[in-house]
Formats: sequence, C-alpha cells, structure tokens
Amino acid sequence: MTEGTKVPSFYCMSQTTPSQHLESIIRALFEEGRAGDYYLVDLEVRPNHQISVFIDGDKGVSLEDCTRISRALEAVLDLEPTLEGIYELEVSSPGVSRPLKFPRQYPKHVGRTLKIDLLSGGSLEGLLKEVGPEQVMLEIKPLEKKGVPDEKLIRFDEMKQAMVMVQFGQKKKK
Repeated sequence: MTEGTKVPSFYCMSQTTPSQHLESIIRALFEEGRAGDYYLVDLEVRPNHQISVFIDGDKGVSLEDCTRISRALEAVLDLEPTLEGIYELEVSSPGVSRPLKFPRQYPKHVGRTLKIDLLSGGSLEGLLKEVGPEQVMLEIKPLEKKGVPDEKLIRFDEMKQAMVMVQFGQKKKK
C-alpha cells in the first residue's frame, strides 16, 4: 500500500483478535444448542491460551455436566489452527464468588440470602422469596428482634450486582 492510500473502514472493523475469535467459537457452541440445557454465564480468554468457561443451568451444574461440555468444547478447540493444539480449558459453574448475571439464574436461589447492590447506590440484603419476569422479592430482616420482616420488590434494571451470600450452618429456606 502506498502512502496516502485509504483503507476502507470495513476492513479495519472486520479484524478480530485471537481472543475475540476464540470467544466467538465458544459462544457459538452454546447459541447453537450444542451444550444442551446449559448456558454461558461468563467467559475469559487470556493471551496465554488459558480459557475459563463458566456455565449454568436451570437446575444447577454437576461435575459430569462440566466434563461433558468441556469435551464438546475440546472437540471444537482442537481443530482451531490459531491454538496449535496448545491451550488450557477450565469449565465450571460460576460459584458463589461471581455475581448473578441473568434473571434465569435467580429461581434456583429462592430461599437463599442475596446481597443486591443498587444502581442508585446502597445495597440490600435479604432472603430471596420470589422471582418474577422483571423483578425479585426480598424479605429483609427487621432491625429489631421481634419486628416484622419487610418485603421489598427490586427490578432487575435497578440492580448493579447481586451475590448469593454463603451462610454456614443454615439450610436453604423455601
């Protein structure tokens, strides 16, 4: 190309990084339904070909589920020439250290305590009582021991982040 030659804008925009390319391959596996009833929650592709895939399902995720999806991903990634067969793949559930990202993740946590950070600032912590298509209902403990719990509806579009709080020694309440 000679100096002063213009490159069409579509040429520059169509270039993807190796990480973006791998992400699109992995996302396609889920979008095409090849992961069964499981869906992609998060994905991390690091430059050294370390790939972390976080999956979830409406009824949770077992070790066997992670293994099956890992094998399906390996079958695709092994054919990817940019990796040259060298990569590290980890498939797991998001775990309690990661926030809930999709409304679909909430129903299986009914009866557990959530901490919800609000977009308007502040946060609420309470027992997840109900999940609707656009909101959740939390039961907030009263400040006084003999007080009545307060129920608070929180819309998904008001949430900055929601985390399941781990509470040892207590069973999930229904």
